[in-house]
Amino acid sequence: MKFYMQAIILLAALLPVYLLPGNILAESKETDKRVPLKIEGKDVLPLRVLSRAFSNIYKDPSDQSTTVEENVSAFQAFYVYDKQLKGDLEESGWYEVGADNRGTVLGWMKADDVFEWKQTMCLSYTHPEGRKPVLMFEKKDGLEKYLDMANENRLLEITKLYEAIDNKTITSDFPVKSVEPKMAIDITKEFYLLPILSFKQVDFDNREGRLVQLAAVTKGKAGSRDSSDIRSNEEYLESAVADTASVNVKSLENFTVDVVWVMDTTNSMMSYIQQTLKVAKKTSQQISTDNTIASNIKFGIWGYRDSEEIPEIGYNVHNYTPELQDIDQFVTTLESVDVTKEGSKGYAEDVFSGMHATFENTQWTPNAMRLVILVGDAPSHELGHKWNASGQNEKTLRTIASDRKITVFAIHIKDPNPKAQQYHAIAEQQFQSLSLNKGMGEQSSYMDVASDDITGFEQTTKEITAQILSMLGEIKQVKAGSVQTAAESDYADTAQDPSVSSLSTIPVPQPSAFDKGEATVETKTQELADGMEEKSLADNDKEESTSIGNLDLFSETPQDGVSEKGQETAQSLVKNTIKAALVEWIGSQVGAQAPRDIVAWVADKDLMDPAIQSLEVRFLVNKRQLDALRTTLDTILKAGRTGQISGDDFFSSLQAASATTARDPNLIGRAQSLAKTGLVPEFLVDLPYTSIIMDINNELWNSWSADEQDMFLADLEARIMAYETIHDSPEGWVQLNRNDDPDEFVYPIPLELLP
Repeated sequence: MKFYMQAIILLAALLPVYLLPGNILAESKETDKRVPLKIEGKDVLPLRVLSRAFSNIYKDPSDQSTTVEENVSAFQAFYVYDKQLKGDLEESGWYEVGADNRGTVLGWMKADDVFEWKQTMCLSYTHPEGRKPVLMFEKKDGLEKYLDMANENRLLEITKLYEAIDNKTITSDFPVKSVEPKMAIDITKEFYLLPILSFKQVDFDNREGRLVQLAAVTKGKAGSRDSSDIRSNEEYLESAVADTASVNVKSLENFTVDVVWVMDTTNSMMSYIQQTLKVAKKTSQQISTDNTIASNIKFGIWGYRDSEEIPEIGYNVHNYTPELQDIDQFVTTLESVDVTKEGSKGYAEDVFSGMHATFENTQWTPNAMRLVILVGDAPSHELGHKWNASGQNEKTLRTIASDRKITVFAIHIKDPNPKAQQYHAIAEQQFQSLSLNKGMGEQSSYMDVASDDITGFEQTTKEITAQILSMLGEIKQVKAGSVQTAAESDYADTAQDPSVSSLSTIPVPQPSAFDKGEATVETKTQELADGMEEKSLADNDKEESTSIGNLDLFSETPQDGVSEKGQETAQSLVKNTIKAALVEWIGSQVGAQAPRDIVAWVADKDLMDPAIQSLEVRFLVNKRQLDALRTTLDTILKAGRTGQISGDDFFSSLQAASATTARDPNLIGRAQSLAKTGLVPEFLVDLPYTSIIMDINNELWNSWSADEQDMFLADLEARIMAYETIHDSPEGWVQLNRNDDPDEFVYPIPLELLP
């Protein structure tokens, strides 16, 4: 699906129809059932506005009028029945609003208390690692002038803008109104909304890009109506320029890492389970003398095999650690992990079920960093296969992992046997997709090892463990106020293990502290240690902070043994992956604040590197709508299966299904595409994007082979299973207003999961 392109190209198509106003107990002002205003240029679609936090509804369009409702919650949606605006600015004047489109008029709201939202979708920031923060310009032409520059000049001028922001040397005529904070924002904890007000498609460094006018809105709480205009709000500017890895020392007190292994436990994997046990035993010896480190890391292991229909298979998926364990318990548990006595039928296993169960059913430690290590030598059964018990594929699982903030390492054991080699490509593609973690660009956290290279597997697993322990050790030292270098660390023997350091890695020159105007790690550490006592006396009410990014864990030093192709190997790959995970964890714990209460123009790409996406499209959906979406896809899926068996065309099968969905079968029979059948939920009709699912018709269906039809239906099934996973999980659901019941909570579902 060309989700993002189509979403932006057609963004003026539709107003939200899913965020219904709540907690307004007012009688209809009119009895003649007035009709809401329409969106300009539209014949049917009604005009709506969303409220900002702490706004009021007045009886008349005047500050002196009595109030009908005070402190209206943020994000409440209202139909517009009249508006009295001053000039061209929609932030000056009044809107007459109603609770529905049936004439239930409530009163008047100030224009600066609401904003018109002419789209069903919103934007969210992508992971901040590897890109520059989004600059939010006051005027469209103020942004356009930079895009019109030659590449070299644009980079120079944009760099000056970032330097002015970092140095806080911002003038009153500064073209940038606000800026995305450097820290990662956890939308599930610090919910923000970036509704799209307008857009323009542009050519950006020979790439297709968009300029988007958006409103930045946050939930109703103290400061939510304090504009984050960096030209006047010094407090917001201070927080925005804080480094991605800056963290209050107090926030590190409960820092925990959950490390969960997901292993193929068929008979070909016994030697790798034994090697994992060997590494775990060594890890146990290294951390057993340090209770602080030991208490900050928990382990788990899931085993997966294949369908239980296979004799002697034992299980499909099994959790060996219903509760995550400390390292000593984990070593004992690993000793009990066994493999099948009989092999599977065929080469593939049920990898996807193992990963899905791990994501959803692991008893994760609250607020822990979540790391999953997948180890297998075979691909998973693909969508539509009778032994793919999860009904998922690598793409839907990756989306679920990202939303659950789970970082995945994938270790692919490759058997050089010619019969096995034919499966390498599909396994590699699946493992790479599963390990395409946020903040890593297009680089998957994927490593492959030859099946006859047991030492290589041990080195890889040691490297992952070494970097985790290095991170924990250095964080412990930060908490103590005495950071050591890696060479001085108690865990240096792990990081410097000869069998690990022999792995080649790309040389990345270490940035000069003087070039950045920063002190060295040692100097900053000493300043931190010296200043802690003075701080406790002179500034007791403030929390000490430091930058994890300055620690040795994230410094890149030149390494020997670089491959001719310049490919990253285990050491740098693991280090970068853990850094990206830590950046996300820190943003979540610190509670990084999104820009608020402004309207601005942004580019959807990194202005320094337009190959990097800075903003992604999401769609807010509540549980009732997710249920409706699941029911719709289930109906389509059953109709497709029935049509394949009976030989009926696709839409004839849909007509038969309409009896159970209360839809007009004649409408389905006349429809030119699935989107026009009336089966699609109202909130998805005329969404500003296209897809093969929404556009399917009889001609397209009949042109497909049986295998292509199966793939289409299997994709529907994967989405249905993903909706069920999202629906049943408490994670990710946002309560917009304090009186919302659980069915009104919303989930910012990625566009990739829509049909």
